[in-house]
Amino acid sequence: MPPEVIAGRYRVEREVGRGGMGSVWLCRDELLGRVVAVKRVSGLPGESTPDLARAMREARSTAALNHRHVVAVYDAVEEGDHLWLVMEYVPGRTLAEIMAAEGPLSPERVAWIGAQVADGLAAAHARGTVHRDVKPGNILVTDEDHAKISDFGIARTHGDPQLTGTGLVSGTPGYFAPEVARGDEATPASDVWSLGATLYSAVEGQAPYPKKDNALATLTMIASQRPSAPVRAGILAEPIGRMMDPDPGSRWGMADAAHTLHRLHERHAAAGTREEVAAGPPPTPTRPATQATAAGAATADAATPPPRRRRRPLLAALVVLLLLLVAGLGYLWWSSSADQPSASPGPSPHSRTPSPSPASTTSSPSQSPSSSPSTASPSTSGVQPPSHGGPSGFVTGYYSLLPDNTPRAWSMLSSDYQRQVGGYGSYKGFWDTIRTVDVTGTSPAGPHAVDVSLDYTRTDGSTASEVRRLYLESTGGGYVVTGDQVVG
Repeated sequence: MPPEVIAGRYRVEREVGRGGMGSVWLCRDELLGRVVAVKRVSGLPGESTPDLARAMREARSTAALNHRHVVAVYDAVEEGDHLWLVMEYVPGRTLAEIMAAEGPLSPERVAWIGAQVADGLAAAHARGTVHRDVKPGNILVTDEDHAKISDFGIARTHGDPQLTGTGLVSGTPGYFAPEVARGDEATPASDVWSLGATLYSAVEGQAPYPKKDNALATLTMIASQRPSAPVRAGILAEPIGRMMDPDPGSRWGMADAAHTLHRLHERHAAAGTREEVAAGPPPTPTRPATQATAAGAATADAATPPPRRRRRPLLAALVVLLLLLVAGLGYLWWSSSADQPSASPGPSPHSRTPSPSPASTTSSPSQSPSSSPSTASPSTSGVQPPSHGGPSGFVTGYYSLLPDNTPRAWSMLSSDYQRQVGGYGSYKGFWDTIRTVDVTGTSPAGPHAVDVSLDYTRTDGSTASEVRRLYLESTGGGYVVTGDQVVG
């Protein structure tokens, strides 16, 4: 038990948490008249006294961030034989506690929580600090789903000495990136992998790797095996795959992950979610948002297409008719010669949902993703993709196959790109969430790329629009899709 008053200032009320780095107590700051959380820092196993340098490093690293999605550290004091960190009190539960109480969470909710945490970690990475212990137990979530990353107790800023001299593993092995499990130094890319594993756990209701009593057995498994493909991830399947890319060099950066998770939240947040109720009715955007609004507040429902301008309605109508005419001619051109046309439209083939590629992608899509799907790819032997109508006709024909004829559409992706999107199971899983996809226009984007305007209707009745750039490669008798990214 702690003393009744710590450092003559912080009156202890009750214990509110306990973790590997120490116990946390709810206290009242009698000088400033506010409620704070005070953590008693314990030493690692094998250390006889608390590690003052480690605790002070946490205080410096976290206090310097001053970010709305990072738990603030106010002070560090010594009292008796213990070190105490005085922190912001966040009323709520850890993500681990929420998962234990509620089971698997919806991908939409997890995208929102993950976007906030990614914001905080991206700010830490920008100043050279790696968290090194990102996991559900270190993410605090309020009743309004406002999330903050906590416990930078083993965080290390570039240039700091390595203090764990006991030879023990610091951090949580189950959420280590493969390179860290192999003994490499933790980097910002390692935090990205750990956040991806955390999102995986939240939507699946279980960690990516089964828990083992022996930490070394866990590390060996992570270092040598990919986890099973998630089955409940929905819109998060592709982001999780890219964040958990075993190659840290092709893994998304934290800023890329934050950008994509915010876009997914904006597109898929259902009306009436907790953060939207807390903030009141969302404003109607004039274009799709690119960033979430203030923490805990709802962004506009990006599933609802932006309102069309009312000025010059006749001109707008003529433009729409012209686009429809062009799209129709392209489709007729392709369908007259394709050996297996389909009249039913469908969803976006590549990403598991209409979701953006990271903003950093410029000339080609990110090389990545994830875990190998358990669903085998359909045989494409003897199937040739439509080749008439040039690149634009090919793209229009490709979308005309979806969502009903995913095996044939799958055959129109290059083998490398099929691996990048996570295999046929991941691909089909996305298109199973789409009722229709309509091509409203195409335009060349260079000799090997086409920009295509798409309108989606999901199986739940919601809608979304985007402009997606498809990268193509000529195969002699036609084309294959080698990558894509959202450009509007």
